[in-house]
Amino acid sequence: MAYSLLSRIEDGIEPLLEIFEKYITTVGRDIILGLGASISKDPREYVEKLIDLHSKYLQMCLKVFANDAAFVAAVDKAFRTVVNDTATNSAARSPEVMARYTDTLLRKKQKTGLTEAEIEDRLTRVVILFKYIDDKDLFQKFYSRVLAKRLIFDSSLSAEAEANMISRLKSACGVEYTSKLQRMFTDMTISNDLNAGFKEWLSMNDLSNGLDFGILVLTAGSWPVNSTQPLEFQCPDELEKSITNFTTYYDSRHSGRKLSWFWHWCRADVRVNFLDKRYELSLSLYQFAVLAVFNAGDSFTVHEIRSQIKLVEFELIRVVKSLVEAGLLTTTATNMDLNSVIKLNFGFSNKRTKLKISGGLQADTPQETTATLKAVDEDRRLCIQASIVRIMKSRRVLSHVQLVQEVIEQCKTRFSPNVPMIKKCIEQLLDKQYIERADDSLDRYIYVT
Repeated sequence: MAYSLLSRIEDGIEPLLEIFEKYITTVGRDIILGLGASISKDPREYVEKLIDLHSKYLQMCLKVFANDAAFVAAVDKAFRTVVNDTATNSAARSPEVMARYTDTLLRKKQKTGLTEAEIEDRLTRVVILFKYIDDKDLFQKFYSRVLAKRLIFDSSLSAEAEANMISRLKSACGVEYTSKLQRMFTDMTISNDLNAGFKEWLSMNDLSNGLDFGILVLTAGSWPVNSTQPLEFQCPDELEKSITNFTTYYDSRHSGRKLSWFWHWCRADVRVNFLDKRYELSLSLYQFAVLAVFNAGDSFTVHEIRSQIKLVEFELIRVVKSLVEAGLLTTTATNMDLNSVIKLNFGFSNKRTKLKISGGLQADTPQETTATLKAVDEDRRLCIQASIVRIMKSRRVLSHVQLVQEVIEQCKTRFSPNVPMIKKCIEQLLDKQYIERADDSLDRYIYVT
């Protein structure tokens, strides 16, 4: 009633618009505040409550405000404020939270209780929220990490669902935004062909050793495989022959390429034979290396294990703890260190014969999250510098204020650059002599040809 009356008056709906926008913002912030730290552990409630809130007020625009574009814009403005608000709740980092939410939908064997159609519908609605994110580059980094783990550990719900999600992101942000994500799928296809060729080569040269050995060859620039994990590692003797054979095979077909082994992304499926009942275990390579040490004995100190597999102390202790928690190994030590004695658990028992022990180690560690954020900052610095050079090359001479405004305009589709970072990048380009200050004004820049 109020809308139908006020809409007849010039600027009559302005007060109503302001109240509407503020109310949605307040309701959204109350939801975020009420969820507290639980957002970090489970992203589902945060995303789904915001999705429902968005649907509710869009329906209100349709039914109450005759789908007036001004009220739809008010909903958009309110949600942009809510989605990018980390002051109300520091755990509500929407780019990271939404990337993790999509992971829960796209990962198989997740107990979501949803049909494929319902999952597709939720992913479509997530992209609606995603469009409100200012720091889309941050979402891309976290999404690429969880996608990489789904592909490497073969835990994707389906190739079709993955392709549909990337198609949605491409529609929202363009081809360049998803180019690395699509390259990851290309690498998986090439790796399948490479493995088939490798098996044929082994058979032809009579080099097969009975191991089902598969390799993924990934393009370094397209995958988020950073070097934060410890790289010093002695691969178990059981795998050395297979690794040597594959290196020989790969080098014979690709000259000038170097393989770098990312052991922390590897996994192994093994059978254990020291118990009355046979179990099949899905392990990380580090876990397998630790268990392989016990082929030579029933009891070792952490130091003795380390001397054989060469893994750095903090990572080795994390891996041994995961095996102790799974019940495969035992120790009397409460605070594990290099002198702690680790024994095989001959009393191990489980109802299931196939066990996945590597799950906990596949989760992102705080160090990996920090490394991801650091990588985003570095990418932003390079993006801003490239933007400054492009602008100055076309404009030749520009004032400081105009340059900052144009950089913000160019970068806003990927992230919201802050002025201090832009100033720092300008200083760096001045030092590198890409640009210089005008002689008659320190507030103007000239492109150096």
